[in-house]
Amino acid sequence: MGVSSYLISSRKQAMPKDILDLNRKHWGVEIMHRDKDMTLGEDRYTNRSDHAPANIFSLTSAALTLLKRISNSPTQAIEFVQDHRDRAITLLTSDINDGFL
Repeated sequence: MGVSSYLISSRKQAMPKDILDLNRKHWGVEIMHRDKDMTLGEDRYTNRSDHAPANIFSLTSAALTLLKRISNSPTQAIEFVQDHRDRAITLLTSDINDGFL
């Protein structure tokens, strides 16, 4: 049994392929932000003034990059360093780029 999807567009006489391409691009962006939101709770941040949003974006991007140096799973990486700060310091000061787990 197939699954139906319905998409709404404001485009006049949009071709199905065009709508499908737009939908795929949208979800491509969403996937990029999934780890930052699911692991670091980015959507719950309330910093909205001045440079705060850009600063938080930079910090969370850096944190996620470091976590991915430890493991493909950011959750596993957090568990690996959360109770052992020496592991995190070693990671930050190391030139080694192989996963630690």
